[in-house]
Amino acid sequence: MDFTAQNRQAMIDFILKGSHEVCDKLGVEVEHFVVTDKGDDVSYFPRNGQVGVVDVLEHLSQFYPERTVTDDGDLLGLASEDGSITLEPAAQIEISIAPFASIEEIVAAYERFRSRIDPYLEEHGLKLVHGGYHPSRKAFDLTLIPKKRYGFMDAYFTEIGTVGHRMMRGSASTQVSVDFHDEADAVRKMRIANALSPILAVIADGTKVFETEPVTSPIARFDLWRQVDPARCGVVPGLFDEGFGVGSYVDWMLATRPIFVTRAAANDPEGPSLRADGGKTAAELYADAPMSAEDIEHVMSMFWPDVRLKRFVEIRPADSLPEPQMTGYAALVKGIFYSEESLAVIEGLLGVKGDAWSLSAEDTDDAVAAIHEDLFEAQVYGMTLARWIKLLFKLADAALPENEKGYLAPLYAFATDKIWGSMQSTQEDKQ
Repeated sequence: MDFTAQNRQAMIDFILKGSHEVCDKLGVEVEHFVVTDKGDDVSYFPRNGQVGVVDVLEHLSQFYPERTVTDDGDLLGLASEDGSITLEPAAQIEISIAPFASIEEIVAAYERFRSRIDPYLEEHGLKLVHGGYHPSRKAFDLTLIPKKRYGFMDAYFTEIGTVGHRMMRGSASTQVSVDFHDEADAVRKMRIANALSPILAVIADGTKVFETEPVTSPIARFDLWRQVDPARCGVVPGLFDEGFGVGSYVDWMLATRPIFVTRAAANDPEGPSLRADGGKTAAELYADAPMSAEDIEHVMSMFWPDVRLKRFVEIRPADSLPEPQMTGYAALVKGIFYSEESLAVIEGLLGVKGDAWSLSAEDTDDAVAAIHEDLFEAQVYGMTLARWIKLLFKLADAALPENEKGYLAPLYAFATDKIWGSMQSTQEDKQ
């Protein structure tokens, strides 16, 4: 029996179960590099008499008691009601803060995490650092953690010959997720977030070093992600087209390779539960049996567009940000995506007429190219990048409650310092 149609519908239903009557919570994920006080990298396993990231997780397990371990017993993740602690491929530590409606609750959860991890790190001569790329190492100097998933991904990126290895080992980000009311709201927020992605990437650009060399152009991590794999990164194909819906998103995923499969084939139940995709699409590989929730979650996790759809809309352009800028970024996203006034103003400036969008994926590519060429004086959708940035903060400030407006200030300073510094340098170059 062929389960292709059933699986497609199961994936659509899985996503739409994330619909909320009231949309007000934010999910925030922050990735961190673990380095020594001298800036050297820290691997998963202990080495040269120094603790490893696995030891850091063991310390944190007293506060986050739910443990995730491999079949070999290696500790890879923790969780509590505050959220979860997981590892990225080269032992970057990520905290995924549980969804909260208030920025204050997000701050409190993050500060609890730091109060639990920082003293232990300091005791062992280690620290967490932020930025879009590793501050002191080239990607291939960093070792992967013992997670089979990353072995499959590593082999796939070798096969297709892209920068995926650098993405896995060297990058770190801040991701903010927003709820949606229904399918139409999910698509609307995806489209607006995708259009704004190059602008948000500039606002949250904290990458100063790339492959041990000073960064000479903006949004280096955002660019890196877009180069990982054209089949699963960038803008979702057809996103701005009339009629795009959750089914379109699911069709895109099912028509693409999932890199590896996490269940045995139906005709070989005793075979490996983790196996390479063999060049087949997700639709082909899962057609032999109904997809479980775990199967669906795996397939969705193998796609990394600028904005990803799960049971929420995941906005992905930001680099790993320190707490003041991270909470400011969460407030900015909240003030834009949970405000009908903000969304309507942005749609008007983007030329949206009803449900009809004139934008395309090529327009977002043009925005990225313009930013590289002219930075803050770049023309982005008919307005300068500098004006877009000021407008987004103005809209968010108007939409946020009084007790949350102040969170925007550190991020605004972070962004505008870059604006004025860039413009001053440009003027000096012209003199």
